[in-house]
Amino acid sequence: MPTWVKILERAQIGLGWTDEGLAKRSQTPLRQLRELKAGILDPGVLRSVAAALHLGADALLSIARERESGSTFSMPATVRSMESESRRGYVLWDSASRLASLIDIGGECPQVVRLLEQEFLVPHYLFFTESSQPIDPGWMRFLEDRSALPVRSEVGEEDGSFPLGTLQMYRRSVASRDGVSRRLYLVRGLDLPVAFIGRFLLPPDAQGEEERPLLYEGWLEEVRSHIFTLNDETLLCPSEGPMTTVGFEKAHNPFFPEFEHFSSFANLTEEDRNP
Repeated sequence: MPTWVKILERAQIGLGWTDEGLAKRSQTPLRQLRELKAGILDPGVLRSVAAALHLGADALLSIARERESGSTFSMPATVRSMESESRRGYVLWDSASRLASLIDIGGECPQVVRLLEQEFLVPHYLFFTESSQPIDPGWMRFLEDRSALPVRSEVGEEDGSFPLGTLQMYRRSVASRDGVSRRLYLVRGLDLPVAFIGRFLLPPDAQGEEERPLLYEGWLEEVRSHIFTLNDETLLCPSEGPMTTVGFEKAHNPFFPEFEHFSSFANLTEEDRNP
């Protein structure tokens, strides 16, 4: 399924509308709506449906026409991503002290072990963007043996700040859904601000029909208030999806059309953003 169709469907599901309801609200014949959702692109129909779903039509059309190949932002030298079957984690370290923080890496990871050895890193924190992520006791023992110090596993829900050598990390509690607390971690002291955001940019999974609109609207507001209030240059490191920035998301994320024409990234080409 094309990405632009997935976005249409996520918004429709989030609002809790049937095809018939969406066709009526967008003043689109039901047949044309279903053809659109089958991946047959009609720009006029797409604009009508996007407007009804409160999505950015220009951004959707760019995605549908493959004008946006996705962001290609580079990580700072002391941040590495670590892929696993379930999600992406990260290792952040301070170049001066070699103190390191692991984000969303709760079990043994050979990539992390090699990185710790190659860069002579000392694990100091183990952070999670979701409270439901398990911690392997054997992994924790390995990290503590490696550091010769207790590794702090911060799973609290309160906001806080955590020094990491010359860097400073800040935890922001964001939301709690289905008993799972979510949080993001901001980093100051690098060449640019960085935020580890977990699955924060992904719309919530479908729930009961009565809950969907409330969850969806709540997610939109959370992104506006917790992500889009950050500096446009802030690098966003998600557990799923490509690396991006606040400014890029404002300009190109169809779920938030109100920011599109006000972002400093709105009129930049990919080459301009990555000279």
